[in-house]
Amino acid sequence: SSGINAEYGGMGIKPGVTLIAGGGFHGKTTLLSALKFGVFSKIPGDGREYLVTTPTATKLRAEDGRQITGVDISNFINNLPQKKDTTRFYSCDASGSTSQAAAIMEYLEMGGKCLMIDEDTAATNFMIRDDKIQMLLSADKEPIKPFLYRARELYDRVGVSSIVVVGGAGDYLDIADTVLLLDNYTVKDVTLQAKEIATAKPAHIPTLPPMMPPSQRTVD
Repeated sequence: SSGINAEYGGMGIKPGVTLIAGGGFHGKTTLLSALKFGVFSKIPGDGREYLVTTPTATKLRAEDGRQITGVDISNFINNLPQKKDTTRFYSCDASGSTSQAAAIMEYLEMGGKCLMIDEDTAATNFMIRDDKIQMLLSADKEPIKPFLYRARELYDRVGVSSIVVVGGAGDYLDIADTVLLLDNYTVKDVTLQAKEIATAKPAHIPTLPPMMPPSQRTVD
């Protein structure tokens, strides 16, 4: 049926930390792209007119080489060599990790409530540190606090949901509220199975000091 008073069936994604998993070329990025455009109105016949996303949702990515002007990225990156200040971080040629940290903090400054990340376009060292790297490189020698360590807190304390496409970062199963599996472009809810896997082989996710809210900034 059609019309503004009609009832429609389909899949809803709850607030919280949601993972979109699956093999390569099975539709993970396609689904995320559809969600990204769910903030816009569609013309009839577009095919996506019944796909709706919360108005502030946006997809973030690493942007090597971008400019950063006075953004507080210390929730994710601090203790840089040469004591470079990350509470008001400047760069004319940002790395993947600093650009992604800045994008998230800028998004929080604007009051966003649902961020989306695809691991294909994210900085690997910003997204995860596996157990072997943690053994090789102690926490005091690594300035980056991966998104894995903050995504749960972002929702629990700040109210910002995350939708993350993962194909190789299994540690995210430990913090997920919902896990969706793409199989030949068909979506399956595998949350219970994912939680069993995470319980059987838990990831080491350290407890960090609480996130600081984004500070008001002025451009010099």
